[in-house]
Amino acid sequence: MASGTKRVYEARSKYPDRTKNIENSFAPLTVVIKSLETGILLLSSKEEPVLQVVLSHLAEFARKQDENIVELKKQQLLEVLIEKGIYMYAENVIIRRFALFHITLVLDNTELGEYETEKIAQLLDVCFRFYLKESDEFCIEYLTYIVNLCLRDPKVAQNVLENIEFLEKFKNIFINSDNPDTVLNSIEALHKILQVQSAEEMLEFTTLPGFPVDRIICELTNEFLEIRLAAIKVLKTLLADTSDESVFEPVHRCFFVLQQLVKAFCANPRAPDALGIIEVMATALRSEKMTKLFFEQNLFDQMVEHLKEDMDFLPAEVVCTIISIFAEAAKYERYLPRIHNANITQMLLKCLLNSKPEPAPFVIMGLNRMIAHPEALRTIVAEYENGALSRLVSLVRSPDVSIKTREQAAEFIGSLLISSFRSTSEKLMEINISEALAITLRQGLPELSIDLILSLLAIIESLAANDEYRTTMGEYTPLAEQIAQLLMRSYAHSILVHNIFRCLCTIIDEAPVREVLLSNYIVSSIKRALKSLSNLVKTAVTNFILQTTRFNCFVDAYIDRGILEVLMLFQKHAFCVSTWGPAIESILSKCPTMKFCIRNCLSFTDITAGKDFYVSKRKFEDFRCFQNILRHDCSPLEPVLVVNFDRPSVDADDVICVPSHCLHDVDIAGDQKWAYCKRPADTKLPEFLEALNETLAVVAWPCGESRQNQTQH
Repeated sequence: MASGTKRVYEARSKYPDRTKNIENSFAPLTVVIKSLETGILLLSSKEEPVLQVVLSHLAEFARKQDENIVELKKQQLLEVLIEKGIYMYAENVIIRRFALFHITLVLDNTELGEYETEKIAQLLDVCFRFYLKESDEFCIEYLTYIVNLCLRDPKVAQNVLENIEFLEKFKNIFINSDNPDTVLNSIEALHKILQVQSAEEMLEFTTLPGFPVDRIICELTNEFLEIRLAAIKVLKTLLADTSDESVFEPVHRCFFVLQQLVKAFCANPRAPDALGIIEVMATALRSEKMTKLFFEQNLFDQMVEHLKEDMDFLPAEVVCTIISIFAEAAKYERYLPRIHNANITQMLLKCLLNSKPEPAPFVIMGLNRMIAHPEALRTIVAEYENGALSRLVSLVRSPDVSIKTREQAAEFIGSLLISSFRSTSEKLMEINISEALAITLRQGLPELSIDLILSLLAIIESLAANDEYRTTMGEYTPLAEQIAQLLMRSYAHSILVHNIFRCLCTIIDEAPVREVLLSNYIVSSIKRALKSLSNLVKTAVTNFILQTTRFNCFVDAYIDRGILEVLMLFQKHAFCVSTWGPAIESILSKCPTMKFCIRNCLSFTDITAGKDFYVSKRKFEDFRCFQNILRHDCSPLEPVLVVNFDRPSVDADDVICVPSHCLHDVDIAGDQKWAYCKRPADTKLPEFLEALNETLAVVAWPCGESRQNQTQH
């Protein structure tokens, strides 16, 4: 044959020995395995048919009963699979699916703290690498579920944010997935990630390109309840940010989410997720932009229409929850007429009166906002006759009611006193508001919140503006007593102390209040407030001193029990507390004796008539020395002159016998006893003063000065 011709047959001189190949090969082996431990050992095999059979057999074993899954955990199946990388590089997709299936079985039967964070992080790291290379839909479903379970640990969830490559693929798969389980677990995983972020981190994360907020909004109308509930949780978190930089900054997205929420609710107001939809909508309407769209696009009318249609079929508690969206919308006054005309005010009042055991805080908040509309205010005031105001008072005083509801009720009463003082105050006095306030204040901190106490004090201030009501409250001494007791326990909160002193200033004109305060350590409270580090507290207490120096009982207490001393020793505070100096002068103006001792002079307006005016012959560097001299019951060691007094007769209690050991021998002789009078009297002194006034009356005083005042110095 020619050299270029292809040969059909070519002769061989040597042939391979086939018997040797058979001798060198490992023959197929069939072994019956009855031990779980041995089955786990076979997972180390490199032969995929072996792995597939073993994993399938383990799956059948696990499905029989939950105890078998516990046994797999004891045999450290999870650790073995992590070590093998969950067979992510196996060519047989069935092996990859079975491996992931076993991971989900173990995690489903594992408590959050059962595995250490490091082990969960190790598993998640393998899953991330698996996720990035995998394209099989079932494997992606399992991986998403595993990631969702692992994110139950907040530390692990925080670390996910660092894996940018995973997050990008995660978002893309979620956006394009039609698998309900993948969608559900993706939404739940996103929610767990959002929960561990700060407000700034969440804003940055959610505004990144590709964040699947639109897909989440779409799932509000998903046919599966679990997916709708998951979407509701995420949207409630996202809508809490009402800033202009949030993910809902575009107007079209705001309208889209509102439209979807209304559509989902109206489709079935009695659905299990209906209340969740309402909560999300109420959160959305905290934004003025959302509220504007809600009304301008007639979504409000759709909601009201469907609510009225289904109201008779819904429980009262559900109806009251639904109208929370209108309570949020009532924040904007321009929409109040539409809200009131839709009968929402009556619905809110009905919820207030009929909700058991208590109305939700947003019901009272909605009514509080509605009073800015005159027609709504008249409707609310008209309900006083049906017990609306009594209901509010009972909510405020009851310790069994949630603190948020009590706060809203007290704030609402205060607002009603401003908007409709006459009707509200008359009704409050009729139901004995003084007793209710005293009972409530007796509960004290921490049973009461600061906001609740501030609202109660505001109610007292409002009522005290009326002289008749102030007198009535003053006569009910337990109220003033509880305020004084509360003051002693409130110095950890400067705003509270400030408002208590301000409240006391409004009722201090009543004599019973003054008596109660002085007997309940008000002076000690004042002294403590003067030494406070808070300028707010010091301003409040010095203002209280200014208001109370009109009463001699307080002036005497301020001088005798050290208030004047504290004011004088800490005069440096006058630079930052404008009322510090005036507080000192207000006390001294009522006690010329101490003023002359401290200032060494009297002002033109100071009057010594009607009180004793003592002057020492020497000047004291420390006025407290002079105070001690005046307090002694025996003869003072320093000469003291009584310059002015107006007493025709001596009080027997003011006559002090001088002890014998204080007398000289010559004075002791005989039966004569020595005594001195602390506050002397003179029957002729009033006559001398009258004669002096008559004499001065004929004298021409320059600049028309008051003769009466001149003679009284």
